[in-house]
Amino acid sequence: MGLLALIALIAWFIIFTPEQEVTHVAETYLHALASGDIEGAKAVSTGRAAEAAGKLEGKNLAAWIDEISTSVQALGHGWARVKATVELTLADGTVDVGWYELEFVREGGIWKVYSLKETAPRIEGYHMDRPGKGDMREAEAVLKGYLEDLAAGRYREAARWLAGPALRKHLASAEVLGKGRIIEQIRDLVLMPLGSGDKVMLAEAGYRMGEKDVQVIVTFYRTALGWRIVVIS
Repeated sequence: MGLLALIALIAWFIIFTPEQEVTHVAETYLHALASGDIEGAKAVSTGRAAEAAGKLEGKNLAAWIDEISTSVQALGHGWARVKATVELTLADGTVDVGWYELEFVREGGIWKVYSLKETAPRIEGYHMDRPGKGDMREAEAVLKGYLEDLAAGRYREAARWLAGPALRKHLASAEVLGKGRIIEQIRDLVLMPLGSGDKVMLAEAGYRMGEKDVQVIVTFYRTALGWRIVVIS
């Protein structure tokens, strides 16, 4: 981080409230990680978060954050916790989303990130709307495309239907599962809405695979490119 950027960061802390301070640091850290600005991420972090940023050295990251939404969960004199939802576009043009929890400590009067962990998609509030028919049709097409790719042995291509935790789990299993067909062809797919909130939709999926009836709960997230599967449970 250059001298001018450091001066601007210090000035921010003088002018704004503690809640605004931790939110600003969270966004600065996440933007730096996504773009591969390792020094920028380390400048606003300490402890495990700084170590995590250092491990990305040489990884040639080049993602662009499209939107960050944050929520301060706890704020004390020297400690804070912030939850963040991050939407980003990867270098190959695909989209992704992540849910994170950041913890902060105050060092020398400045808030710094000391812990970052990915969490499950957040579904907040007690009231969820019923998804529209168009959203349901699109979500069903996404799930069908994903299952058909798996049934055809197109493991790498199947990633296009995923985002968030489901995408990371899929990619982590590629070496073991990506060598051929891993499920049978599916038929009689039915998707029943369970509810939807801000960019998040839950649905119950039922289908026939071979002689077996399968039922799962699927969480979808509306990205810039449409609905994507983020959790299958």
